[in-house]
Amino acid sequence: MATNENKHPAYDSTRISVWSRLKTEIFQSDFLAPMDVDLQDVQFTRRVSVYRLMLLLMLTSVGTIVIESLLFAPLTASIIWVSLLGWLLLAATALWLHRHSRILVPPILALGFNIGIVLWASAMGASHQTLWLFPLMIGLAGLLPTSVALIIGMTTLCIFMWTEGLNREPQELAQTAALFATWVISLAVMRLMTHQADQLADLALSDPLTGAYNRRYMQPQATRSLADYQRYARLSSLLMVDIDHFKLINDSFGHAEGDRVLKAIVSLIDNRIRGVDMLFRLGGEEFVILLTEAGALTATKIAEELRISISKMETTVGRRVTVSIGVCDVTLAESAEDWLTKVDEAMYTAKQQGRNRVYTLQSTSTPDAKISSTLPIWR
Repeated sequence: MATNENKHPAYDSTRISVWSRLKTEIFQSDFLAPMDVDLQDVQFTRRVSVYRLMLLLMLTSVGTIVIESLLFAPLTASIIWVSLLGWLLLAATALWLHRHSRILVPPILALGFNIGIVLWASAMGASHQTLWLFPLMIGLAGLLPTSVALIIGMTTLCIFMWTEGLNREPQELAQTAALFATWVISLAVMRLMTHQADQLADLALSDPLTGAYNRRYMQPQATRSLADYQRYARLSSLLMVDIDHFKLINDSFGHAEGDRVLKAIVSLIDNRIRGVDMLFRLGGEEFVILLTEAGALTATKIAEELRISISKMETTVGRRVTVSIGVCDVTLAESAEDWLTKVDEAMYTAKQQGRNRVYTLQSTSTPDAKISSTLPIWR
């Protein structure tokens, strides 16, 4: 879950510093992974829309440089060829994104390349490039984290002022100042809109009672984990957690006490899984945990620790609460639906064996992972 930042994982993980978090945002973001990142996930919808619009803007700006240099103000051959090649690459990127919804050129690289061409053309005397610079900088706020967008934007403005020179007419300086103010305001507005969009996404994908992710969000995450295994042999496991005799708690103590038990169990689980792991509420007293980079052996250990911790948990109902947990790793799944069905069977087996226990579904044969023989070179 993403609602609790202070994790106490059941297995080792390193603390993330501010610099490490910034490096993750820049260098390990899915928006930096070329060609092979599927953008159908709901979290990417907004940024993909911004990227499509920015590609059109970048195509227009680079095309203007090529046309202006050829017809009106001839520039050096080097900038003409670089601009032409850049336009062809951006056009191919736009076509690839339109047809396959996949990244060909990462946004930060495409935008940086385009701003570089615009600054280059502006320094060499192209007359229309100032008009393109600030819309491109506004796109920084939609494509990048705010801190990164601010750093790149300030650097770009400093380079622009240096290339244009400080000995200019007051009217030109006032125009530049107005454009800069527009960019800062746009950055703030974009940040506010992003925050509101993230809040709406959280409401759509989370359970209002417990804060866990809901069933709607579980399907694409399970599908992605299955694809990661089939392509890169990355293990992951599902844990299905069911509270034993939960109906008796509701009947004996009321639904309000039952809700407190649900929230207490979610809080306990959330504090014992890593930030990359995800907790989903299927409905009622059933929960699913997706453990990333964890096979059946590790997942069983985690499940056993969670079972013991929950059985020792203090509750307001005056009785011990136990859970039955089923474990199934990705090697046994043929599809996301099949994976969920098998972990559900494992959970019911745990109940049939007496409840308050963990049952791990074991493979009866060597699974065919269907792993690609050739991995992408950028991996």
